[in-house]
Amino acid sequence: MQDCNNSTLGLYVPSAENPWGISKIKFIYRRLGFGISNDKAKALLSRSPGELIEEIINSAKVMPLTPTPEWGFWNNAEISNSGNNQGYYKTVWQKQAFANFLSDGFRERLTLFWSNHFVTEYYDYNRSQYLYQYHSRLQQYSLGNFKEFVSAVGLEPAMLLYLNGYSNKKKAPNENYARELYELFTLGEGNGYTSSDITETSRALTGYNKYSNGNGSGIIFNENTFDDGEKTIFGKTGNWGYEDVIDILFQEKKELIANFICEKLYKYFVSPVLNKKIISELASIFISNNFELVPVYQQLFKSEHFFDLNSSNVLIKSPIDLFVFMQNDFEFVFPQNFQKNHTNYMKARCIEMGQEIFKPIDVAGWQENHDWISTGTLPMRWEFIEYILNRHWAGNKEQFRTFIISLVGQNEKDPKVIVDKLKDYMFCKYDIKEEERLDAVNIFKGEIPDNYFEDGTWTLNYESVPSQVYNLMLFFISLPEFQLK
Repeated sequence: MQDCNNSTLGLYVPSAENPWGISKIKFIYRRLGFGISNDKAKALLSRSPGELIEEIINSAKVMPLTPTPEWGFWNNAEISNSGNNQGYYKTVWQKQAFANFLSDGFRERLTLFWSNHFVTEYYDYNRSQYLYQYHSRLQQYSLGNFKEFVSAVGLEPAMLLYLNGYSNKKKAPNENYARELYELFTLGEGNGYTSSDITETSRALTGYNKYSNGNGSGIIFNENTFDDGEKTIFGKTGNWGYEDVIDILFQEKKELIANFICEKLYKYFVSPVLNKKIISELASIFISNNFELVPVYQQLFKSEHFFDLNSSNVLIKSPIDLFVFMQNDFEFVFPQNFQKNHTNYMKARCIEMGQEIFKPIDVAGWQENHDWISTGTLPMRWEFIEYILNRHWAGNKEQFRTFIISLVGQNEKDPKVIVDKLKDYMFCKYDIKEEERLDAVNIFKGEIPDNYFEDGTWTLNYESVPSQVYNLMLFFISLPEFQLK
């Protein structure tokens, strides 16, 4: 795939060729959040692009962490004595994460991104209290300092168990976390470290092998299992411990770290085709700001490069995106009996399509984008979203009429205009094929005679309008471009 985005990191200034409008606001909320309704997008039109991005980032930065559940710091015995098992509380927290996606925007988009960078797999440590603590740490540092983030997440009990830090002792060193610290979390595979660096680092990371208050409680440092001998890491020799490893890493490898992280951010938020010049400029900003993440977010997301039309439809929706966008973009209601089970349905179907929250496929995480689509998962996507739309229809047919009137105006009577406006709302910017547009118009018209649209008999108050909109939406979700964001 060729990179056609030649725009710079300079501030995006709307122009006739690339104007500011509802479609741009929806683009922002597809990439930086989980969708936005038409009415909410309209209310933001008075903001400049830079003002809106700043507001989104600042709001995420001051957003309180999800409140600690009663069981969030219990040990295993306390979990057992509660009358519920670990699986029950794990499910509770997975549902909480989906609720956050529906309401908390950019902060939860970042939390999801970082959960796929600092990967843990729940079933490998199987402690719901550790899942909560890990998730809270991702929220805490997702707009913070990356060096501090690396330091903090490595001592999370979920991570210590998942990558064998808990079993890494002076007399029985385990290199697993040291390897992934460099390969997956900071430098990239084979990039700037040797096998000796890994071995010596694992010795420096020993000692975190003691529960503070029984199995499943906090994991604390035990000096008796710490290797206090000299270690040589990246050419530096000393009696290094955990924080020394982080300090040496960020002192000696800052350029490699900055480029690796900015590449991942670019690939997730902009395009799978990397623009090395832009990434290098972002990396310089990252380093000059002592690895604070917010300046990088601000520079990238306010830029003409981010808003370039050539990058507006190059990312594929994840399973989570697919469902949560559908809710946030339309804000349709469900029948009461389904409303209670909606989150369970989303969670279960996402698992079927390959995305279980807090359980990426392996330590390298979901590879995103084209990996989401296969001959097996694409039919699932059509089936599951059609089912959601059907539940909306069962919930209240008239909401389809209300929505289309809010989108096109009460007095619009031209089916072609209605089709085009709904297409622009549901899709990234793309030129629909003429035969598809003709099909869409015919599907929208249904069995209504053509002369009704010409002589004024048909209006948006016509009794069949809800089913017309519903059928048009069913057609649109079947098009390949609906999978893009």
